[in-house]
Amino acid sequence: MELKQVEYFLKVVETGSFSAAADELYISQSSLSKQIMALENELGFPLFDRSKRKIVITPAGKTFLSHARNLHSAYQSMLAEVAPYKTVPSLSIIAIPVIAQYEIASQVARFKQANPEVQLALEEREAAAILPALNNRQFDLAFLRDNYLDKTIYNYIEVAHDHFQVILSRQHPLAGKPQLALAQLANENFIMFDKGTGVHELTVDACRTVGFEPRIFYASLRVESILGLVASNSGVALMMKKIFDYHKHPEVVAIPLYETISSNLVLAWPKQKKLSEAALSFVDFARNLRAKDATNHG
Repeated sequence: MELKQVEYFLKVVETGSFSAAADELYISQSSLSKQIMALENELGFPLFDRSKRKIVITPAGKTFLSHARNLHSAYQSMLAEVAPYKTVPSLSIIAIPVIAQYEIASQVARFKQANPEVQLALEEREAAAILPALNNRQFDLAFLRDNYLDKTIYNYIEVAHDHFQVILSRQHPLAGKPQLALAQLANENFIMFDKGTGVHELTVDACRTVGFEPRIFYASLRVESILGLVASNSGVALMMKKIFDYHKHPEVVAIPLYETISSNLVLAWPKQKKLSEAALSFVDFARNLRAKDATNHG
């Protein structure tokens, strides 16, 4: 059994499909399928039921899942603990799945170009997995939203600012409004990001603040799925402006909210953790980028 096979299995479970997992792993779907089949052959049982339109994890796969997560977590923890002994400096960063929309990938690439000696790894995970992985020393630094970040425990640098907009089908009766109050959506179906994402919790909390529980019609991890359902007029969504701007859909409009519901993307790390030289260099790099950005927009 190879560790990359375990990683591939976990990615298929996370995304719910081989094609989506292959896209996020930057490999072909056929290569991914071969690796999963090799893992199944070694284990002696199928991990997924492929007979249905959507793949479903088998009972045996569910049993293997907890062990696979433990293996992956233990491996990442081991890498973090032995990192100080490496002769080659290394840096591992975990991020919520917005590295393109918030230009994180380009920032990391610029850092790597300026510091070619650093062995750098960047990995995306859903929000619920970020802090546990950071606290277990699987990663040095994390990009995440600050809305539920305990700032007495973590140091952080603001990287980007964003805010919610209402996303509607062009056919929706409210689509022509210049602005909407959140309470006007109380009787609507909501198309949501999945539980475990920061924006899911932020949406639910925002709706509760104005006096209603959002009626969740559908939840997904994929922006494209959410926009597709909104376009079909199956419901409405709350989405961060920069996320919508990146994924614009021709049959969907974004309406400003009367309420300001903000979310800052931050680079964070535990206050009690002593950062490596490579991590400190990246923190300084991010801080300087933020300062330059503030000067340019000041």
